[in-house]
Amino acid sequence: MNFSHLDDIAKKLMLGRRSHVERDIGHVYHHGKRVMNSIVELRSRITDDASHDELLKAAALFHDCGKGIEPHDVSGSALIGEFLSGELSSDEIQEVQRLVRHHDKRGCADDDIWRKLLQDADMLDHFGTMDVWLNFLYAAYYNEPLEEAMQYMREEYPSDCIGYRKLLNFDESKRIFDEKAAFTRSFYERLAKESAGEYMI
Repeated sequence: MNFSHLDDIAKKLMLGRRSHVERDIGHVYHHGKRVMNSIVELRSRITDDASHDELLKAAALFHDCGKGIEPHDVSGSALIGEFLSGELSSDEIQEVQRLVRHHDKRGCADDDIWRKLLQDADMLDHFGTMDVWLNFLYAAYYNEPLEEAMQYMREEYPSDCIGYRKLLNFDESKRIFDEKAAFTRSFYERLAKESAGEYMI
């Protein structure tokens, strides 16, 4: 696969649009790139089978290309068929479409390791530093003062984390999630202190 060409297509399809009103323009493109860059690392921690790496990377890059046209897994699959024709073989397109169609269908009791890897890489990208960034964008869009954002972190974030963690497919994904969530909690603990005028040392 020519990932330089695929990246050009992804930019045309996603970079200039806003899929969520409270997120930055091009968010789905940048999210897809991060998931594409991390999915092979996650795969290497789960299995030595690298036979699907290029397909995983292509699916990761385009998995949210239908965001804003809901259901985005269905619209994304259709867009992939249209925009990747000529770049990938028919079999490759069908597999990328399959992965994209099922990337949000979590909790299925099957052995589809490739779908599960895409699901976990996708979810993990929303936590850690990206979690902080998305929370700040959300607060800025809705003109929320710092105290309201901090209230969410105190009252809702812990239970949200429990729910999201349960949706992960692999123990290694949960280990990565735990580290990311711990970072986010520590960041907001520091933010709470500094926003009250306290020093850390």
